[in-house]
Amino acid sequence: MMRYFLILLTVVPLFYSRVFAGDFPAKEVYRTISPAVVIVRGSGAGREGMIGAGSVISNKGLVVTNAHVVLEKGSKKPYPEINVYLKPGNLTGDPGNDMKMGFKADVTSYSITLDLAILKVSGLPSDTPVAVLADPSEIKIGEEVVAIGHPEEGGFWSLTYGRISGELRDFKGINGKDVYQTDTSINRGNSGGPLLDRRGYMVAVNPVRKFGRGFKPLPNY
Repeated sequence: MMRYFLILLTVVPLFYSRVFAGDFPAKEVYRTISPAVVIVRGSGAGREGMIGAGSVISNKGLVVTNAHVVLEKGSKKPYPEINVYLKPGNLTGDPGNDMKMGFKADVTSYSITLDLAILKVSGLPSDTPVAVLADPSEIKIGEEVVAIGHPEEGGFWSLTYGRISGELRDFKGINGKDVYQTDTSINRGNSGGPLLDRRGYMVAVNPVRKFGRGFKPLPNY
């Protein structure tokens, strides 16, 4: 998937992550928040389509993701069919098994310039866990974070670890496009998924648009 906003640092040695990841409660963050992360699949005519990630942000069935995950490349309009899939109890790596719990979704709002979209999912169970949005004023450079997503060369609902290494306001001159610089591994298929702090709060949508100056559902652009 297109990584519009992610700015990667130079590759750090493997031991660096091992040293600093020791006290990060990654297992607990993953256990509590991964059920709030969904697969988002947009389908168009023929074989055209896109798979990315998203996060449930309301028990009324609202999901936030990247706009480019749910918009057709040519028309820049939402795919005719969009489905989201909840995490199963046991992951197998087999899409036929891991994508059994599917629900239809509609794009309610989106911004191409900010690369964000809000989906309304039909029939999503009311007890589905919800990702809590972090207060951006509490997130500092050096913060340890993890990403959850579905890299195409890996398994669904995979976790990667890193740190926030910088902040960029109004990225490329676009008002409100506030982003984080991070060395967390973000791969094709992670787009739209959450970047999470040690509390399990969502600090950004990958790749990596922070919730600066108040996050709210977006109007159509």
